[in-house]
Amino acid sequence: MSTDEIVDPTIAPSDQFRRFLLHIGIPVAGVVSVIAIIAGVGWHSYQTARTGALALTHDLLVSQQDYIAKEVSSFLMPASAGAIVARDMLEHGAPSVEQKIFNGYSSTMLRNVPQIQSFYLADGDGSFSELERGGNNQGISVTTLQNRGTDKATFAHELRDGNDKVIKQWQTPAGNYDPRGHSWFADTVKAGQEFWTHPYVVEVTRQLILTSAVPYKGADDKTHVYAINISLDHLNKFLNSLKIGESGNAILLDHDGHVLAGHGMEETLVQANGDPMKMVIDPARFPVMTKAFDQYRVHGYGARTVRVNDKNYVTITANLPVGKDSWVLLLVAPEDDFSRFAMASGRQNLLFSILVVLMASGLGFMLFLQARRSERLRREIEQSHAVANYESHALQSVAAYPELFNPEDNALILTEALADQSHARRAAIWRILHDGHTLMCIDSYDRQQDVHSGGFEMATTDLKSFFDAVSHGDALAIASAADDERTAAFYRVYMRSFGSKALFCNPIQGATGPVGVITLEDAPRADMVSHFVDMIAGVAAARFSAQHFTAVAAAREELESEPPADEEPHDPSQGFLLAPGALAMNGQQAPADLKEMNGFYPAVAIMVISLSDMVMTAQNDPTANIKLIDTMAGLLQDIAHQCGLYSIRMLGHRVVCVAGCSHTPDKGASYRMANAALMMRENMLAMLAKEDLDPIFRIGMDVGPVFGGMLGKEPQAFNLWGDAMGMAEMMAQGAPDVGTIQVTEDVYLALRQNFLFRERGRFFIPGVGLTRTYVLAGRR
Repeated sequence: MSTDEIVDPTIAPSDQFRRFLLHIGIPVAGVVSVIAIIAGVGWHSYQTARTGALALTHDLLVSQQDYIAKEVSSFLMPASAGAIVARDMLEHGAPSVEQKIFNGYSSTMLRNVPQIQSFYLADGDGSFSELERGGNNQGISVTTLQNRGTDKATFAHELRDGNDKVIKQWQTPAGNYDPRGHSWFADTVKAGQEFWTHPYVVEVTRQLILTSAVPYKGADDKTHVYAINISLDHLNKFLNSLKIGESGNAILLDHDGHVLAGHGMEETLVQANGDPMKMVIDPARFPVMTKAFDQYRVHGYGARTVRVNDKNYVTITANLPVGKDSWVLLLVAPEDDFSRFAMASGRQNLLFSILVVLMASGLGFMLFLQARRSERLRREIEQSHAVANYESHALQSVAAYPELFNPEDNALILTEALADQSHARRAAIWRILHDGHTLMCIDSYDRQQDVHSGGFEMATTDLKSFFDAVSHGDALAIASAADDERTAAFYRVYMRSFGSKALFCNPIQGATGPVGVITLEDAPRADMVSHFVDMIAGVAAARFSAQHFTAVAAAREELESEPPADEEPHDPSQGFLLAPGALAMNGQQAPADLKEMNGFYPAVAIMVISLSDMVMTAQNDPTANIKLIDTMAGLLQDIAHQCGLYSIRMLGHRVVCVAGCSHTPDKGASYRMANAALMMRENMLAMLAKEDLDPIFRIGMDVGPVFGGMLGKEPQAFNLWGDAMGMAEMMAQGAPDVGTIQVTEDVYLALRQNFLFRERGRFFIPGVGLTRTYVLAGRR
């Protein structure tokens, strides 16, 4: 069972949801609410300040507009009212004093009204008089048209001082000048009432002026026109001198959009080449005024806000009555000129609110992270408790296993517990054999396939780096065993065929140092359960020690305390490689007691060594082949005598060894035969390696009842037959690899306390049925 699946049944989902709300949901919701309230208040405050500032701006600009309208009206009023007064005076005066009235009244107006530039007086016959300021505003200049309509028409000029005394007189050609052809005369007569002209340029002074004229009938019944001229330079200076906010401007236009006076008048006049009818607002130079006047054309008079170049402007268009006509007074000012302090205060409040929101958001985020971390730690603690409980249950299961320290039991629960706790693909327990040069797999558990295996052997010569790492007693956690020089050979020999990648090794410490190692393949939780692995390593070390002392005690008991078996005496005629007819050539007769060898033998250990034909074909020199076989025969015979076997004979490509040939069961026969098999295998492998030959033998072994007896005439031969003989030969022929020892289940059951085996599986054998076979791997 995976630890991720471990849950505490006492914790209901509703409790988890409630805890989530208390620890994360409510605090975060509170912080979000505070942030929302602060942001809402800040935005509302900013909008309120902005709305109030705009309202204040409009009110201030409207007040400014009223003031400017009054000032402009006051600026123009003397011309309008003065023209009407002069008309009444001239209309009722005698023709003889008309010029005197004109001069007296006009000079008085010039001295008292600075914006007035000059006065005109003309009649329907073409008479013309002009009164204007003298040069440098010194005195008064009077101009009269003489000899009108002739080639000698001239302008007679008189410069008079403040006492009306003539200071200077001169004349200038008048050309074909006729006042009746000018707009101020013709349009006024046509209108029959007071009339304001468009700006125009005076031919004599080349100044841009604006004229207010009134018609009247004189005593001589002629139509006369009295005109007062106002210099637009004065009007421009007046409009430009007005302070509208900090950077606002005012401009005076007629309803057709012609500029009369105000901001940009000089640039507009230059762009129009001095033509007053072409003096209109340039959209490229004055985009705000252009847009404001367009808004007036569409919506009429009033205050509005326009946006140009990402900036807001407040504009007001007002009606300015002038005589019977009216002009448009246009005021333009940036929105923040009047409300900069309020807008700055609103922006500061908004920025402060944003700063508070950001800080609150940061604190809320930190609170959220802390709550998540607390919740994660709580889950980890709960999971750790669950894992600890699960490990505790696993340890209890291991400790409660009744055969845990029984050397005869394989204790498969150990590798299963390791694989389950670490989620390893495979878990294995390895033992370093007593020779110190062999690593034996006691048990390997594949968690995916749920199968056990064992008996794998690895030599120091093949895995030196791995042996060195294990011998130092250090734990190894390697993500890629194939890329680490310490485990690369182990990976090639053991792991690659199973597709494993990662390797975790934990040493099994004995009294004198490492006695084995635990390996976990592809174990993602190996580091988390290292303490559990240490405990299992301690259990394995105790089992190894118990197995060692049990094997030693059993061997000593069998060799010393057990009564000797009544094994039949050795017959030299059944010796190793005995030439046929040797007894006859030696003239010896079979002993009389050989007749008693016939009969049933209940437990005979039989070993068959099957040799390959490669022995005969490995070398071209027959003499060398015979020498090799002779050396091998002497070696095997020495081992047979050393291990106390009954008989060893070579039959063709087979070597047959017999032990325990007695009418009473010999419990030590299988043990002696297994020792002989391991010694013969190791010595044959070394001898063949020295001759540069591959292993060319397989070994089979069985134990069981057989029949035996002396057969034939002199010299008689002793022979055994039965299932044990056939099974031993079959085990040799069916061994999985060259150089391996395959045994039957009876041999395994008899020797599992003292030797290490690995199971090959179940096989069908004719006459026997399904049976298990094992590979003898080594001594415990």
